[in-house]
Amino acid sequence: MKTIKPIVQIIAAATLAMAGAAHAGVIVNSVASQGLTTQAGANFGSASIARTVPVWSVTDDATLLAFCIDPTTPMFTTTTTYAGTTNAVFDDDVKRLYSQYYSSIDYSGMGQVTGAKRVTALSFQLALWELIADDGNLASGALAVVMSDNGPKAQIIINGAAAMLATAQDESLAIENKYRFTTYAAAGSQSVVTVSAVPEPSSLAMFGLGLAALGFVARRRRG
Repeated sequence: MKTIKPIVQIIAAATLAMAGAAHAGVIVNSVASQGLTTQAGANFGSASIARTVPVWSVTDDATLLAFCIDPTTPMFTTTTTYAGTTNAVFDDDVKRLYSQYYSSIDYSGMGQVTGAKRVTALSFQLALWELIADDGNLASGALAVVMSDNGPKAQIIINGAAAMLATAQDESLAIENKYRFTTYAAAGSQSVVTVSAVPEPSSLAMFGLGLAALGFVARRRRG
């Protein structure tokens, strides 16, 4: 009797902790960036032709990446705590982009100037901007780019983003993975989004059965 009840309480507490973790404040730091040249006047309404594509890490979890969803606002480069809000809603194109590519983005080695992981992450960010804040086409809209205006490194990222956009907008492709999106915001800074995998129904069912079994045993022992 004295062992089963604490176990139930521990599991319940852990469940509440996991549910509330997404609301906790986090600190994000830049781990990779690449400058792109956009058409004059097409840089999110700015006359400047330079644009930096950043990828951020969450200091609370070195394996978790945060991607910007508010490119029209500057990003704080000083230590800033961002408050989280769960259940962000995105279009299917964004969900498809994540389901097709997010799992292949690896934080390790991203600091390499020409590393494949870095290119994948930066291409992903550029594609995400297009789907959330623009028209989904890198050749037009608020973030129009001209390949010939960019150097070889930027061209690789642009090509990668274009391929990702084509896949994300292909409605014949299923959204293979389900993610829970959490947005993090700080006053005056860009908002970013992180994701966590939604447990499979079978996993949730097994977890529920386990809790039920523990509760049943606890009641038996109390009796």
